[in-house]
Amino acid sequence: MIPQITVQLYSVRDLASKDYAGTIRTIADTGFGCVETAGYPGYSAKEAAKLFKELGLKAPTAHIGLAIGDNKNAIIEEALMMGHKYLITGCPPKFREHYTSLDGVKAMAELYCEAAANLAPHGLQVGYHNHDWDLVEVDGRRSYQVFLENTPETVLYEADIFWVSRAGLDPASFIKEIGARGKALHFKDGIVSNKATFKEATTESGKIMVSDSIPFRAAGTGQVDLIAASKAVRYAEYIAVELDSFEGDMMQAVKDSYRYLTSNKIAQGTK
Repeated sequence: MIPQITVQLYSVRDLASKDYAGTIRTIADTGFGCVETAGYPGYSAKEAAKLFKELGLKAPTAHIGLAIGDNKNAIIEEALMMGHKYLITGCPPKFREHYTSLDGVKAMAELYCEAAANLAPHGLQVGYHNHDWDLVEVDGRRSYQVFLENTPETVLYEADIFWVSRAGLDPASFIKEIGARGKALHFKDGIVSNKATFKEATTESGKIMVSDSIPFRAAGTGQVDLIAASKAVRYAEYIAVELDSFEGDMMQAVKDSYRYLTSNKIAQGTK
């Protein structure tokens, strides 16, 4: 079955902060039946849930905090209200700090195991979204492989194939390697050879990497072989459009990405 197309709403954060309802309405009109949330600029989760219902949108995946500690119950309650199934961290707790040693990676994996145990009684699953810096070798091992080895298969791995490519790995092979954990994937495109350096920044949806140089492109117009990667997909239920930033009309880039992914039968929408 062809995965459902979704869009990481972080892509349209600037538009949404000015007109949340209008931006989400345009997303729905484009043909997206699903969205992936990452905060609600100018809106509350409750208001967003009402809007999504009116537009017939579902939000099966979300970039949201890890369901551990004092925030655990609030995260679970929001997820149930929004109809999420898969709660994915946009960045891991403590960001890069766990990537200085194998013990650090293993300690981080324990946090995801804890979150998985907290979510399971509610029918929810936790997931990890990668960048390039968390695919590096640590003490001679690829850190993501250590993470996979130290978490159960119920802990998902939302592969972002632009960052996989930028880390020097093959997206198709990576998708095969994560196997059934890849229920949601980011088919992001861009100029992989761009040598921009990325710095840490804090946003409403958590810590991210930003750069003055913008390598991201609409799907099908960059250097990531999305077609080849799609042939490795076996388990994905959702494939997401995402652009961290864009030099030009962001909504048009989202629409162009929708057309590329659906016309090539990588994912399916409502139109």
